[in-house]
Amino acid sequence: MERVVLIFAYHFPPENAVGGARPYRFCKYLSQMGYRCHVITAAEPSEPPYPDCEYVPDPFVKTSRKGIGWQLERLVRKFLMPGVTGIQWSRLACQAAIAFLGSNPDAQVTIFSTFPPLATHLAAFQLIRGKRLRWIADFRDPLHDNPADAGLTKFQRFFYRRFERAFFDRADIVIANTDAMAAKWKKDYPSIRDRVHLIWNGFDPEDSIKPQPRPHRDFQIISHVGELYRGRSVAPLLEAISRLIDAGRLQSGSVRVRLVGPMESDCLPNPQFLTRAKDQGWLDLIAHQVPPQEARSIAQTSDGLLLVPHPSPMQVPAKLFEYLRLGRPILAYVLPDSPIERILKQSGVTYSCVYAGSSPQEIDNSVESFFHLRADGGSANEWFTQNFDAKNQTKTLDTLIRSIHPRQGGTLEADR
Repeated sequence: MERVVLIFAYHFPPENAVGGARPYRFCKYLSQMGYRCHVITAAEPSEPPYPDCEYVPDPFVKTSRKGIGWQLERLVRKFLMPGVTGIQWSRLACQAAIAFLGSNPDAQVTIFSTFPPLATHLAAFQLIRGKRLRWIADFRDPLHDNPADAGLTKFQRFFYRRFERAFFDRADIVIANTDAMAAKWKKDYPSIRDRVHLIWNGFDPEDSIKPQPRPHRDFQIISHVGELYRGRSVAPLLEAISRLIDAGRLQSGSVRVRLVGPMESDCLPNPQFLTRAKDQGWLDLIAHQVPPQEARSIAQTSDGLLLVPHPSPMQVPAKLFEYLRLGRPILAYVLPDSPIERILKQSGVTYSCVYAGSSPQEIDNSVESFFHLRADGGSANEWFTQNFDAKNQTKTLDTLIRSIHPRQGGTLEADR
């Protein structure tokens, strides 16, 4: 019997979106294990297209401001569920999935959807209603109680909670991508605790990253490569560096901070501060998207790396798993005992943490200590490889897929 994994992934290569990397890695290594992976995505295909990848355009994007469907989705996104993407797309994706399943009636099918955006789980939820299909719901972010959604009203939070509850009740497997998220769900939803599993975000071992020799220069370059948005504020770190320079604890000519990528104004200090820092020569801003290989080269030739995620007790940015393979010291702005800090502690790399909510003096001391770390960031250890290598993670996913299907000649292990 052919084993098929039908994947709802709104983002997917060649689209350069971080949300497409995880489903791509699963698809790649499941295929090597003998599965047929059929991907339904809103990402425009490459030439030649990825095998077994079905492009379903999002009408909200492609037919902007046309039709009652577009207007209804706009209202939902504005008033009920801000930031939700792909409501109309979920219906079209479900229809595409029904047609695909109709042409493969004898296959053993597993539905795999990965959030965000909400559209992927909505498509899977619609597809399995009234059918004996097995569904794995993968969460790269929490849906309800997401710290990045602090501005939601009580009414809006109600909708997010209802969707989360509905997905949890119906999915055969719920995957969290951090240990903190998995622990919270097991506590909040004890009736599904046995269906909650952890598969961290990770890296593709075939995407080799080798540390590069540091160029000879009289100053250290500390880089943040990637977008700064939705509360990912680098301001506390920059303000600390400025205070250290003003106090003579750090020489302005000995350090240069380089921020590369699009950045929202509320993630930065005020314009006067930025102008002064650039005039002093220690701050460079490259406020636009650069190609992935150029971004990696910038990071590889830096002396240190800034990690500025949203201050969350549950989430880990995908950027961390690239940083940890670059062999450079990492300065991370995090909450105490967050999953990020625990990964840094166990991975064997050189790092320093600055804790969100600390006093200016504590932040200054932590930043100053970072500049005294050894220049070699060290190599990530075997623990890191075991937990975050996509091949190993896909073996875990394979085990989960097998657990929810009938054994040959047996009965369903997870039939509800």
